[in-house]
Amino acid sequence: MENLLNQEIEAFLPEVEVEKVVKGKIRVVVEPLFPGYVFIRLEEDNPLWGKIRSTRGLKDFVRFGGQPASIPVKVIEQLRQTSTLYSSRQRISQVPQKGQAVLLIGGAFSGLQAAFEISDGDSRAYVLLEVLGKTQRLQVDIQDLVVS
Repeated sequence: MENLLNQEIEAFLPEVEVEKVVKGKIRVVVEPLFPGYVFIRLEEDNPLWGKIRSTRGLKDFVRFGGQPASIPVKVIEQLRQTSTLYSSRQRISQVPQKGQAVLLIGGAFSGLQAAFEISDGDSRAYVLLEVLGKTQRLQVDIQDLVVS
């Protein structure tokens, strides 16, 4: 993105704030909405196409029939609005919600499914696990959970 902007090429990288567990703590991080993709605005006959192909960090264009894909301006504007909306008013959460199914990926119960109950601060959580026909409340590291 930076290299494109340095060449004065109009580019757009939609980003969103994402709640996720990082090193056992719930953090808000900014991530690309479409990892690995940047949108550029350039007319078909613009001589900068050759310059863009050799831009550091750019692998290739999304193509259909050998031609770079074209995205309608309305779609890009909607992405701009969505990106602004998520960064200023809402967050995408990768932290489980109460009752949501989770998979335990660490500890003695690794590989089992449970229901998320509540987070206990930044690094621990309680889940409900069905064991021998009974529901048991279990405290686990939040980093040992993934939404299933």
